[in-house]
Amino acid sequence: MSDMNPYQQPQSDVANAAPASANEFTIIAPRKISVGDAMGWIGKGHGMLSGHWGVVLGALVVTVLITSALQIIPLLGAIAQILLTPLLYAGIVKIFHRIDTENRSDFSDLFAGFSDRTNPLIMTAVAQFVVLLVAGVVLGGLFFLLGRDGSTAAIVVLGLLATVAMFVFMFLFYFAVPLIFLGQKGVVDAMKLSLDACLKNIIPFIVYTLVISLILVVAAIPLLLGWLFVMPILAGAYYVSFKQLFVE
Repeated sequence: MSDMNPYQQPQSDVANAAPASANEFTIIAPRKISVGDAMGWIGKGHGMLSGHWGVVLGALVVTVLITSALQIIPLLGAIAQILLTPLLYAGIVKIFHRIDTENRSDFSDLFAGFSDRTNPLIMTAVAQFVVLLVAGVVLGGLFFLLGRDGSTAAIVVLGLLATVAMFVFMFLFYFAVPLIFLGQKGVVDAMKLSLDACLKNIIPFIVYTLVISLILVVAAIPLLLGWLFVMPILAGAYYVSFKQLFVE
């Protein structure tokens, strides 16, 4: 006689395996790219928006309105803005992820960070505050020690140190949100990968930053209305840059 139970459901390793997150990408060590690759992000970001301009623009406008409204509330509003900003940025990344993988957009994705990977995203904001605080204390001490004599050399050195600190801070957190939200990375790992990607491609990033800064200045001339066209493109370019650098 067989010991098989006809009412027992078949078992398999697949059934016992944890399902992969719908957001999850396989993250690799950052690729090295060219200046041409970086310039291509803008065109590819624009290409992602076909049929999705309304959702993306609406999400960006709501993000600006929420973060601006929080600034009105003394102290607590500033704290809330710091903590909520990564969650909203994760939502914008999620919108582009859905466009990329499903060719559709959903405005409700803007709030995906409030239910998925929320804790590490909030910890990213905390890490940003801590890094800024430490940098402020260190630079403040150096300004006090070196800037008392008012010499030109001291002022130049302090200016260079402040510039380097600004770029390091930006590089640490530039890709942190998508690495945490789509790459399932921890905060520290995301910061390391982001810094590595930016340093490895520092020339393309500097050129890209200069180009988009010029675009933003020109777009701001007609009462900032040009930003309504430019910001969705740059948001798409950001998603494209993340994928090109990190996704297998």
